[in-house]
Amino acid sequence: MRELMRRFSFSDRVSDGSGSVPRGCVPVLVCGGDGDGERFVVRVEALRHPSFAALLEMAAQEFGYKQEGVLRVPCAVHQFRDALSAAVSSPRTTGNYR
Repeated sequence: MRELMRRFSFSDRVSDGSGSVPRGCVPVLVCGGDGDGERFVVRVEALRHPSFAALLEMAAQEFGYKQEGVLRVPCAVHQFRDALSAAVSSPRTTGNYR
């Protein structure tokens, strides 16, 4: 997980084909079992929150640590939103998400 975080935290802009993502943010594609996905732009600090640990581990197991561009997370959108809400409400992470 640390390697994945390091990989996304050093780029000025990340291009995923649909535009640029601001520095300090990661494009995330949440892809549940139904095949549809929802795209989020998340600050790196939020991904360091403990609520994301299991989600990032699932992503690493399914897609590996060398994902390029968009970070794919294999979970239900509501599960990702719950983790994001926990990270946003934490005093250690602030900023706009989504």
